[in-house]
Amino acid sequence: MTVAHATSLLASAHRRMLAHKIRAGLRENRLLGATVGTFLVLYGVAAYFLVARGLEFVAKLPLIGPLLTERMVFLLFFFFFVMLVISNATITGMGLFRRREMEWQVALPLPPRSLVLWKTLEGMLLASWGLLVLSAPILLALARVYQADAGFLLAVAPALLSLVAISANVSTWLIIALVRGARRWMWKPAAVVLAVLLARTLPGWQTSFETMNSGDLTASLNQLLRHTEICMHPLLPSSWVAETIQAAGRGLTERMLFFNLVLLAHALMSLVVTSRVASGHFYAAWNRVMCAAPAGGAKADKLMTGRKPGRAAEWLRRALALDRASFALLRKEVRVFVREPVQWGQTAIIFSLLLIYSMNLRKLGYDLQSPFWITVVSHLNLLVCCLALSTLTTRFIYPQFSLEGQRLWILGLSPLPLHRVLGLKLRLSASVLGLVMAGLVLVSGVSLALPWKRVLFFCAAILMLSYGLTSLALSLGALVPNFRESNPARIVSGFGGTVCLIASFVYIVGGTVLTLLPSWRNLRQDAVEMVANNGWAELGALGGLAVLTVVFGGLPYFFARKRTKNLEYLRHV
Repeated sequence: MTVAHATSLLASAHRRMLAHKIRAGLRENRLLGATVGTFLVLYGVAAYFLVARGLEFVAKLPLIGPLLTERMVFLLFFFFFVMLVISNATITGMGLFRRREMEWQVALPLPPRSLVLWKTLEGMLLASWGLLVLSAPILLALARVYQADAGFLLAVAPALLSLVAISANVSTWLIIALVRGARRWMWKPAAVVLAVLLARTLPGWQTSFETMNSGDLTASLNQLLRHTEICMHPLLPSSWVAETIQAAGRGLTERMLFFNLVLLAHALMSLVVTSRVASGHFYAAWNRVMCAAPAGGAKADKLMTGRKPGRAAEWLRRALALDRASFALLRKEVRVFVREPVQWGQTAIIFSLLLIYSMNLRKLGYDLQSPFWITVVSHLNLLVCCLALSTLTTRFIYPQFSLEGQRLWILGLSPLPLHRVLGLKLRLSASVLGLVMAGLVLVSGVSLALPWKRVLFFCAAILMLSYGLTSLALSLGALVPNFRESNPARIVSGFGGTVCLIASFVYIVGGTVLTLLPSWRNLRQDAVEMVANNGWAELGALGGLAVLTVVFGGLPYFFARKRTKNLEYLRHV
């Protein structure tokens, strides 16, 4: 059997499975499908008009408008490329080395190249559909700014698809090289190198912030553009996509065709390299993963002895007022999180970026003596924190119940009923996320020199939003479980995950509007002094947010708790 025939056979089988799931989902969840479709249409329309208005405003700036528009396009697709590589590496890595179906697929008479190629294509499809949905209104807005015709999208679409293919193959190379060659001792030197690079980068950013605050427009623009030069490197595929967009928008057909062919050639070449990497290194990487799996020995025996917790753990259990069974479940959740580098790695990256951003809010170049900018920046900071939190809850909290898989009946036989398991998961996740997000809001409030009354107001708001978002994601995951899937990316990509993302977005927008109501009088450009916030108005806003939290977090948790109390719930396993 040739590699092409084996890969097409795998693709055909999964295509039929996907078509069956879509038909079953549309037949059983028509309201859900209509809701998702309506939201996608509304998102596309809103994103198109907002992006178009923003790009038109930037393009009309005197002297620097065209330059900033061009640099924004390079920046946009650079970050799209980085996000695609990371998401593809996560999905493809779990598909190649973590899924149970690979254990029997490797034993089948299939070439290893076909397995790796199919998992690469599967990861590309799962990771790129969101990008295509996200970029469609942006491309339409760019066509409006460039005043291009309908041929603009036809010229840009091949470049975007080639970028998706290149990023998927690059992620496969990285994940196989990481599994094949990474050693435990490498993590500490890598952390030291990253710390040194960060320490060398911060002084440069400090200088640029001081220059931007000095009021010199030319120097500020040069400093800003200097830090984005990496996005225009001529060897980056994202730069080729940006060049294609620029050429198509300006009517340079030959240049557009040239960069499209460059991207197509590299996309096809990346497939060839992936097949070579698969034939030479996949089995070695697979064998290393299988050998590293705990299969016995002294360490496994030590883990299975059921040792009693130490004094510190016993003191913590009593401090939390938990019985031994509940505390054992919490320890299991913490250990699962620590043993999953995908989870704590992405979480650490997001929280680190938020911390750096919160600490430098006062150095962003805005006039923070103006009531308008103080109000805008403080509430946008709350919005950014909530959006980052919704990303984490949808990505990691929503699939928690589904990832228990066909072993959920073990929890059903434990001293803890399933509805109590649901409550303990909520307490652990919401408490940790709430404390971390409150700390970030506290740091940002101090950075903005806000009054302590406003800082406490934002901390109370983010705590309620944290509990609401966590409860929403966990409850929907319990109401719409998928116990037959072990890949969290696939679980999140389903109907339930999409509804969770939509509901989280609506909840965040509603909560942000409620918290903005006490300060709406400061949103006048000509405001000179901060209008004193009425304490009763802030309490009313927090009360409205509490009601909204009950609607979006409490009601789903009530129905999920009621459903998990019924033993019929285990028939889905």
